[in-house]
Amino acid sequence: MKLRHLLLPGSVVALGVLILDPTASHGYAVIGGKLNMNQRDVRVFNNFTDSAANNNTTQTADWPGYDGAELAIWKGCAEWASEPHGLTGAGDPSQASVGGSGANFDITWQGNAASVGGTNDNIHSEINGSSGGVLAYTETPINDGWRIRYYSGWLWNDGPGSSIGSGMDLQGIATHEYGHALGLDHSTAPGATMSAFASGNGVPDRSINSDDMAGVQSVYNILDLNKKPHIESVAGNGQPFVITGTQFQATDNEVWFTQSGTNTSGSAVKVGGLTSNGTTIVVYAPIDAGPGDMLVRKTSVTGPKGLSNAFPVIPELCGGSVANYCTAGTSANGCQATLSATGAPSSSSGGAFVIDATNVEGSKDGLMFFGTSGPQANSWGSGTSYQCVVPPVKRTGLQIGTGTPGLCDGTFSLDFNAWMAANPGKAPLPGTMVNIQAWYRDPQNTSNQSTSLSDGLQFTICN
Repeated sequence: MKLRHLLLPGSVVALGVLILDPTASHGYAVIGGKLNMNQRDVRVFNNFTDSAANNNTTQTADWPGYDGAELAIWKGCAEWASEPHGLTGAGDPSQASVGGSGANFDITWQGNAASVGGTNDNIHSEINGSSGGVLAYTETPINDGWRIRYYSGWLWNDGPGSSIGSGMDLQGIATHEYGHALGLDHSTAPGATMSAFASGNGVPDRSINSDDMAGVQSVYNILDLNKKPHIESVAGNGQPFVITGTQFQATDNEVWFTQSGTNTSGSAVKVGGLTSNGTTIVVYAPIDAGPGDMLVRKTSVTGPKGLSNAFPVIPELCGGSVANYCTAGTSANGCQATLSATGAPSSSSGGAFVIDATNVEGSKDGLMFFGTSGPQANSWGSGTSYQCVVPPVKRTGLQIGTGTPGLCDGTFSLDFNAWMAANPGKAPLPGTMVNIQAWYRDPQNTSNQSTSLSDGLQFTICN
């Protein structure tokens, strides 16, 4: 059966892959065009109906946060990357190394999509039915993006081992189809992943060969480590990460992360304006960064040499563990003010991080104060309260009391993120641990100038 080029609505060309053996050898070919820096994202809408497509439930540090069809497709696309993934390329039992095409090209893995998307939304997904011997197809032209569909008429298997039984290997076919998204047509070279015909069950197609490498290098040029940024190692947990490598610019570096949760746009989570001595970048993980890959963008380079190799990371939960500590004081009416929080503390997210004080003396004014020198639990004067924040401290605004005099139904509330935005000169920097406490008037308490304190709350500011 011959290869079918399907013409879809809007003059979108679909490039398919069949399941017969190749019969000729003429090398790689290109379809014209290439992905620009805004089209490096890869997502999966996991609507695969075969249970075998999501059999693999084991996650690894080399490919953090994903398994099943997402992991298989992630590895398939990363096979075309400039260097081995994370420099080792580890994590696939059928391959010595994933990645290492020797071209100036790298993907930004962006996890799960919310739908199959449009023809240029850079999403992999299943489509109902079948089309003769066609396994899957890639919708082009690629200059504005692509979409890859896998026919449900075939039995899809996510591996990860090479003995997948019946059906077709999702990872191997994804590797082939993403080659089309990069700008490659079918190759007639024996053993090429870009052959028009799948090799057996598709497992051999997970690994691109020399002809495939030559093809992608012809589109994105041969890897130039004298210009392209390169990540050698990543240390830390995101508060901060310390990136070591080469070819970082002095100012305005960007670091790209995989977005946590469902990514509705495909855009990477980016932290910009970062300085470097050329070999080191320090970056705090943004609130919406999740497990996946990190890359460095060299903004002074406009072509394919502007994005580094990908390195797997797992950012620690933004804000760390927001935790109560210390002991709330007891007011004259037996009230013990307690702090709690919702949201995540961030200097740039635009979201709220609301700290609430409850069980406060009713109708009594108060405020919250914080420090960045650590926690403590020192007796406060001769009363029952404890000072839970190591000085020096900074005060937030006075709050008018709520509730009923004599009862413990008073409350205070503070959006700490909004307070930081309104007070940039007093706001703690990203990565800073904050300890906060509430102070309120307690007129019937004759100690400590007729005031009492809540317990303490500790958290870390994210970027």
